[in-house]
Amino acid sequence: MATIGDVAREAGVSRSTVSSVLTGRKYVSPQTRAKVDAAVAKLHFSVNAGARALATSRTMTFGVVVRFHEAEFSPALAAYLIALSDAAREQGYSVVLLTEPDGTEAVRRAISGRQVDGFILLNVVDDDPRLEPISQARYPAVLIGMPQDARGVDAVDLDFAAAAAMLVDHIADAGHREAMFVRWPEELYSSGSTYATRFDRSARERAERRDLRLVPVSVPVGPEQVRTTLRAALENPENPHALLIHNDAAVAMLPFVLGDLGLEVPADRSVVSLHAAELARLYVLSFTSVESEPVAVAQAAVEMLGKRIASPDSPVHKRLIMPHLEPRASVETVA
Repeated sequence: MATIGDVAREAGVSRSTVSSVLTGRKYVSPQTRAKVDAAVAKLHFSVNAGARALATSRTMTFGVVVRFHEAEFSPALAAYLIALSDAAREQGYSVVLLTEPDGTEAVRRAISGRQVDGFILLNVVDDDPRLEPISQARYPAVLIGMPQDARGVDAVDLDFAAAAAMLVDHIADAGHREAMFVRWPEELYSSGSTYATRFDRSARERAERRDLRLVPVSVPVGPEQVRTTLRAALENPENPHALLIHNDAAVAMLPFVLGDLGLEVPADRSVVSLHAAELARLYVLSFTSVESEPVAVAQAAVEMLGKRIASPDSPVHKRLIMPHLEPRASVETVA
């Protein structure tokens, strides 16, 4: 049976480095971790998880706290959950979902019982009540979202402000002077959802700077409601022919509505959107877009949480994942 020394020799690292990878006590670079993982797989080395937890006082589990708003689109959230689970597993951690309606109490119970080594919070809003028990206990956590006050907790997210500016610029550069702004339902903005409000604020500011008139259209997430609302907006002759979309349910249903109305992109409507690549594959979307990068965001969140667990007193870190535009010839140039 292979020993930790055998793994160290195979990977070309020290025994302590192998131990750090297996226990998660210290941060190890992804490159070194990959060497150790490869050696572990080659030698069929195994660790008793129960013994490791006792030895390190760790559960080797992350708590992913989900606060799902009924105005959001569940397939988009699923992309983040899968990415988080995959990224955690690569670092030797498992994931438990905390989905209770009272997320604050769920976090408080998990801290009291030391049920997880740290938290990753999704669906973050400004003045998020889940931050109170985490901040008070100084418990390791990472937010996927950028509230105005993170209460001393690490945070990571896509740069939604930059994404909005990119999409507005793409429409304006094509010569359009007005566009429908297909948005989430109003209650999502009033709840303080950070990704929605950051995109909305930036889109409006950029549009004003570029002399682009935005006509807001709030779209609910129920399939029939989406279809009805989009159809009415597209059939209204007073609405612009260009669409800027930040609503996953709306962009998923748009091809069906366009087909119902016999409209083509970009000849009849110009379209740009922010959505996940997985959503594009699932609904066969071919619009110019900024990808929401759930995999990159999840990997960064897991890496940050691992570092926070290893170094609880290190400075608070905030990270924005830079977006990139994927042109797909869905915007007609206007003379």
